[in-house]
Amino acid sequence: MKRTATLLVVLTLATLSCRISIDAFDPPPLATPIPNLPASATPRIVQPTFTPVVVLPPATPTPFVDTPALTVEQLKNGQFDLPGIDGVLHPVQFEAGVFQQGSDPAQPGYVSIVMTDPVALGDLDGDGADDAAAVIVENYGGTGQFVSVVAFLNRGGAPVYAASHFVDDRALVNAFAIYHQEIYLDAIIHGFEDPGCCPNFSTRRTLRLWENTLALASFSSQTPTGAQRSINIESPANGAEVDKVFTLQGNISIAPFENNLLYEVYIPGMNEPLTSGPLMVSAPDIGAPGTFELPLNFSASGYIGPVRITISDLSAADGSLLAMDALFVDVK
Repeated sequence: MKRTATLLVVLTLATLSCRISIDAFDPPPLATPIPNLPASATPRIVQPTFTPVVVLPPATPTPFVDTPALTVEQLKNGQFDLPGIDGVLHPVQFEAGVFQQGSDPAQPGYVSIVMTDPVALGDLDGDGADDAAAVIVENYGGTGQFVSVVAFLNRGGAPVYAASHFVDDRALVNAFAIYHQEIYLDAIIHGFEDPGCCPNFSTRRTLRLWENTLALASFSSQTPTGAQRSINIESPANGAEVDKVFTLQGNISIAPFENNLLYEVYIPGMNEPLTSGPLMVSAPDIGAPGTFELPLNFSASGYIGPVRITISDLSAADGSLLAMDALFVDVK
């Protein structure tokens, strides 16, 4: 009898132990977010320097079937309110793709902004009319050549500034286009040990208009051996409506350091993530392809509406971004 009672106690404790270990790895409900990592741990993800929030003219609910297409000449000779290095919008009048204020780079107040080739044309907001995107290079004196991607929306045949995304100082652009309402950029930027003159880190990224910002939708990079480091969220699909409780699933081409990724959840009106935390990768070996699952629960927060969820691989050396994928869904 004593032996039977003892076995029952052991089995009960073992069951509780398993339940506790499982719960310990469940992400907390969004009402009790994990404290955010230091800002230095997530460069190039949270609120790029040149991305202020602006209020755009509302899009017509029906496609702009008769809207005149934008032209490169319109953009390269247009006047726009663009954000400067101070993050404030300033009027900029381009002439043949160039704006210059002052003649001496050594003097205070000098500004040079160049709209480079090519200019990409394509629909960015889903209204059926071709919008545009351009790569601009800003110089305020000195050696800095600050490269940004700028999106322009087609409003009645005229380009209107929408949002911008900072890329890097002296980035080298290899390819630039608009595909499926996203801006694609292939660029060489500075890696951890690259000198200012000579970026050597090969990257690819996509950008999407989201809540009046140009949000990073994906980011991949090349290892020193030439392998591609990328993350792919497989389900749910982008643009889907999801229940308050759902599971995000995906894979990564190269398992990260200590098999740890970072997840962040963003909602409109917040520059910082609503919640964030570590996400474990299941991989057979160090550096092998792996998979991940992230259970999410919006019930406690009561939030419904658009959500942007990012899964990121950050460098153990300096916290810079190595790979990222984003999911855009509506919680119902």
